[in-house]
Amino acid sequence: MKYFTIKALLISFCFITFSCEKKEILGNDITILTPVRNLSTVLGTDIYTSDLLIEPDTSDTLRFKLTEKDWAILRESFDKNQIYLINDNTKIGRRVNSIYMSDRFKIRTNKRLLSLQYRYFIGEGEKFDSVKSISFNKFIRTFDSLVYYRSRGK
Repeated sequence: MKYFTIKALLISFCFITFSCEKKEILGNDITILTPVRNLSTVLGTDIYTSDLLIEPDTSDTLRFKLTEKDWAILRESFDKNQIYLINDNTKIGRRVNSIYMSDRFKIRTNKRLLSLQYRYFIGEGEKFDSVKSISFNKFIRTFDSLVYYRSRGK
């Protein structure tokens, strides 16, 4: 009987321990790929390419290094805006009046690599998740502000 009780307690403890899922947190790896921008936090580069139709394309590279305080701010924004609820197949974006190429975002967390396609929707008939899109835009605005600040040597 004593052996059965100990075994039951051990199984219950293991079940509770392994069933509690660790919270998803932001890693130190974000990549943005657009037709005119290529940003990588791992490389610490933000490359802008002009898209001029009448002149040759030019390129400008900004270098930056995010501090631990910057990453703490980003992790807080990641949690506050609930980016962990977005999946690879979530339709995010915004409505526009012109045709734009979609942007690609890769965000590494402690559990996965989130690979998003941010689309620009023209027609009213196309549906997307506006709530998650607004949250994602807030997170990216925070991220862009920190990158801009650090690329200016601050």
